[in-house]
Amino acid sequence: MNYFLVNMSTYMVKIINFLLLMFLSQTSQSYPAQSELFGLSNSMVQVFVTFKGGVTGTGSGIVIKENHVATNCHVFADSDGVNVVKFYETYTPISVFADWENDLCILKFDNLPLSPVKLRSSEELSYEEKVFSLTFPNDNPMPLPSYGKVKALYPFHKGNIIRSSAGFTVGSSGGALFDLDFNLVGITTFKSPGRRENYYYCLPVDWIKELLKTKEQIDLKSKAAPFWSLPENKKPFFMRIVLPMQNEDWQLMLKIAKLWTQADDESADAWYYLGFAHKKMANLDFAKLFFKQAVKLNSKHYDSLIELAEIAVTQKNTDEYDHTIKLMSGIDEVSAKMYLENNKL
Repeated sequence: MNYFLVNMSTYMVKIINFLLLMFLSQTSQSYPAQSELFGLSNSMVQVFVTFKGGVTGTGSGIVIKENHVATNCHVFADSDGVNVVKFYETYTPISVFADWENDLCILKFDNLPLSPVKLRSSEELSYEEKVFSLTFPNDNPMPLPSYGKVKALYPFHKGNIIRSSAGFTVGSSGGALFDLDFNLVGITTFKSPGRRENYYYCLPVDWIKELLKTKEQIDLKSKAAPFWSLPENKKPFFMRIVLPMQNEDWQLMLKIAKLWTQADDESADAWYYLGFAHKKMANLDFAKLFFKQAVKLNSKHYDSLIELAEIAVTQKNTDEYDHTIKLMSGIDEVSAKMYLENNKL
């Protein structure tokens, strides 16, 4: 038989296997179909804002209590007016609860005929848990879903900032992040800068109950800049680490990761990024040590396990590779099979 045909046949088998695993991965996620989200969509509103000079903007919002809509403060901060639209009806808030620094605002109404969703604390979430966002991206008149997983939980101001792989775009600020039981777990807020893989961050719903205890205001004037817009050296470590990684500035990344581990030696993510910087600088033994520390602190830290598997391949360490794949399978069997299929030792 022709050698070229044999190799093409083998190549096609690999492609088919990969596509099959991709299909199984998607179907095994048990994400809800868009048709199942009608009830949740009824609790979503599109936020319309007017600024000076006739400039307009849009965002997303979610009903978290009767006559109360949670959204991001930056959607309407310092605007001339804000209202929400649902089923072609417009509703104007009578006041706002505002946490400008944390970028969480709640619009209060007296005539909003929409049902609230259930809330679930970010403290109950786990890494690699399946989630989906529901927002109004790019001025879309209907809320659209995006599916993903919890990739990180960053303790911050008595809650966990949630990083997920459920992407969102312009118009999605103030939208909703749900678990598979349709509990609201986060408010879609900001994404990382840069041209490479984006990181998507959501505010914890834990902040909502505390915010409702504060004094209302009737103007839309902001009192502070949101934490994610501060100068780089004043941002939390989980944000400061991203740009050096995207820019492949491993020395700066290493420096920030070291500071992060010193500030919080219980953070699995801090050790992961320290290991990542060392791996990129070809310090594989150090990298392996730090990735293992991340897994020790968080057994579901899948990204660290992937890095450990890659190091095992590089070092041709069969025992560590098999052990790491086993740990990956315990978290996500389908993804582990996909990795195994495409990364043979």
